[in-house]
Amino acid sequence: MKVFVIGGTGFLGTHLLPKLLADGHDVTTLTRHKEKASGLEDLGVKVIVGDLLQPERWLSSLTPQDAVVAIAMPDIKIGRISTKRFRAIRDRATTYFTSAVSAAEKCGCPLIMTQGTALKTDGDEVADETWPFEPFGFARMAENVLPLLSKVIERGSPPIIRMLPGQIYGNGGLFKRLMYDWMKKGRYRIIGSGDNYFPRIHVDDCAQAYVQTLAKMPLGETFILADDAACTEREFANQMADCMNVRRPKSVPAFIVRLAAGRIIHETVTMNCRVTNARAKESLGWTLTYPTYRQGLPAAVKQIESDVPHVRAD
Repeated sequence: MKVFVIGGTGFLGTHLLPKLLADGHDVTTLTRHKEKASGLEDLGVKVIVGDLLQPERWLSSLTPQDAVVAIAMPDIKIGRISTKRFRAIRDRATTYFTSAVSAAEKCGCPLIMTQGTALKTDGDEVADETWPFEPFGFARMAENVLPLLSKVIERGSPPIIRMLPGQIYGNGGLFKRLMYDWMKKGRYRIIGSGDNYFPRIHVDDCAQAYVQTLAKMPLGETFILADDAACTEREFANQMADCMNVRRPKSVPAFIVRLAAGRIIHETVTMNCRVTNARAKESLGWTLTYPTYRQGLPAAVKQIESDVPHVRAD
């Protein structure tokens, strides 16, 4: 298949592209900086230099494709997120979506798009793909995307497949820069009690789900991408510390985080979300290499500390 990947030089993208190539796909990706994609070209990936915020400058160079895979997310800098700053992130996410739709229309093919698991649960509730999508925390960046998505789905062009990954962890991205590096320095903190649940997925398993989706091409479907185990924030952080042989992180009251970092970050780190991955496993024939964080975190830490060679993420 000919596959155009939007976000191929990011964290998930640098794990996905080698899998697509190994599966025999003809892969093209978009990047703002050609030098960041030099390693991808060496692997055989075709590179288009362009910015999602300026689709008019690169859309004309697209050739017909069998699928567009949109995994690019607006870069979020560490620090307080003010209302003004968040509006800029939200506007960027909206343009990312409209550009991805335009790319799929230009290529005459389905769009496999990515959203977070913004599925609020309480108590013993477990969310599946029928659960209402409620933007909160960082998922609020999709507030303006949702009505646009509804219109695309209603008109049926381009056909959409929605992917809802949980927190992706592994060698790279915010997981490396924020959790691993901060924990190594003794700066990482659990927010509040840490008893809230949040879905996780190892980056390699997440990438494999996209490969399986391309193989099956289940148009119109939505898939939650998470591992098999319900996991609290405290359980995940403590396991991470144990894998790194460092002291388990202390807690900080949640209200302090709200004051210091703002509402968006507070909502994100205190959310409660328990999900099932049953539909993705059954429909896609998706098998997880790391069924739970207990297997995935040791592998992720080993990959980071041994710097397993792969094309680096941004």
